[in-house]
Amino acid sequence: MKLRSSKAALCIGTAMVMLMCPVLPVVADAKTTNEQQQSTITETEFKAASYTARISDTVAVNIEDEEKSMLFNKAIAIASPYLDVFVSADDSTETVGRLYEDSIADVIETGKLWTKISSGNVTGYVKTEALCFNEEAEEITKQVGEVTVTVTADTADVYSSVDSNQIIETVENGTTFSAAGMIGNYMIILNEEGSRMYVAKDVVTADYGLSLGYTNEEAEAKEAAEEAARIAEEERIAAEEAAAAAAAAEEARRAQMIANTVSGSDFTYNPTMSVSDEEIWLLAAVIDWEAGWESYEGKLAVANVVLNRVRSSAYPNTISGVVYAPYQFSGVSNGAYGPSSTFSARLSAGPRTNECLEAALQALSGTNNVGSYTSFKSLSAANISSYPSYMIIGGHCFH
Repeated sequence: MKLRSSKAALCIGTAMVMLMCPVLPVVADAKTTNEQQQSTITETEFKAASYTARISDTVAVNIEDEEKSMLFNKAIAIASPYLDVFVSADDSTETVGRLYEDSIADVIETGKLWTKISSGNVTGYVKTEALCFNEEAEEITKQVGEVTVTVTADTADVYSSVDSNQIIETVENGTTFSAAGMIGNYMIILNEEGSRMYVAKDVVTADYGLSLGYTNEEAEAKEAAEEAARIAEEERIAAEEAAAAAAAAEEARRAQMIANTVSGSDFTYNPTMSVSDEEIWLLAAVIDWEAGWESYEGKLAVANVVLNRVRSSAYPNTISGVVYAPYQFSGVSNGAYGPSSTFSARLSAGPRTNECLEAALQALSGTNNVGSYTSFKSLSAANISSYPSYMIIGGHCFH
């Protein structure tokens, strides 16, 4: 158990106030209690995310009309990472649970060395020096956010003061307000302008935005879940890094194949448009898809049809836009300007012959064997008589 230095200093000051304050007498024997009434909170539902307690169950005080803090008869754990809760005021006894740092608890009884608390499903004793009370506890809650109250009744009347019956408004179940304190049977709430209003305690529930205590079983489950989340996150990061490394290796492989093709060709690669290695690879893949077993002239012709479309205002102005346009190259597009699953496999494997890459590079360098034609069909499907002009290369009719 490690106390945060700033909070520990605050609590040392609190302990000194407790020594001098007649309202909360110091008890020499850790097992002797003061005269505070024991909390009547009976809710046992486990809540790890936030602290919620019935305002009507707040520990009673002698002077009902005295304004009190929202942290009245509550304490916040300042031990890191957690504070052990013991079955009795003796750290050699069995532990019943834990208060993790910044957890909130109801104070049942307080002594110089030990304080009995109830938080979540845990009731037991913790060391007083590891808790913050009153103003110090309020400062911690401010770091988290704001304390709020939510209407739990079907409706609730909001009053202008505690000593009048003047109703400002009637609000519905689920309405939430910022909480400023308690007085008598009322909760002090704030409207949007920051003005004080009042609502009966028994129709609202308070939320402090802090976690509750954990039983030993709950703590084990919590830490197991956190460990599983940590491992899953590490695995996710490792998978992302592996995927990134694989993608980089694949990109390097493709770039090397393109470079080898350029250096081994009998033409000078001098692209007529700005393209990336990825687009060159895509062009080579669609050439393979459409004319993989055609002659080199047939492959070059398909490459030029794609590039003619890129240059035409009637088509998308990128190679990927042209290739993935729906209903253009059979089986290539997924219908949403992306590759189909089968064409994705071809992209991954790459073109089956080096001629496909060479044809792509030569067409990009300006060698055009089909003029301005932007379409082609297999001879078996072509309606040649309907074309004003056409060219037949291998098994395709270009028009």
